Amino acid sequence: MIKINIKPTIKGAAVLVRNACGDVLLLKRAPESRFAPNQWGYPGGKIEKGETAEEAVIRETQEETQLQLHTITPLGVINGVVEAFYSNDFSGNVEIDFEHTDWKWVPPADLITYDLAPSALDIYEEARKVHE
Repeated sequence: MIKINIKPTIKGAAVLVRNACGDVLLLKRAPESRFAPNQWGYPGGKIEKGETAEEAVIRETQEETQLQLHTITPLGVINGVVEAFYSNDFSGNVEIDFEHTDWKWVPPADLITYDLAPSALDIYEEARKVHE
């Protein structure tokens, strides 16, 4: 008999954050990152044991940017690996953590000019369907 371990494919959560001007928050991952080094993406990360995707994205956003998310809208599972969310309801000022080397508020039309992490454009497209 052959045993196959099937692990859940959803590994993390990410949130597309937009400011009052409609710009999108991008974070540049550090060169030593295991996932998408030197690429731009959204706040987010692994879902810890016993944590919901919503809790993970709120925690990760706080850790990575110091922003407090007040309301998040689920966008669904993107590409089978990330639970995505949207928020334009937050407080605080961006201060990045050690996992990132830069950050920017980017107009949506300029997103394609950045070296984006996998699924970043797909997450934006899902958010656009709901919030534009």
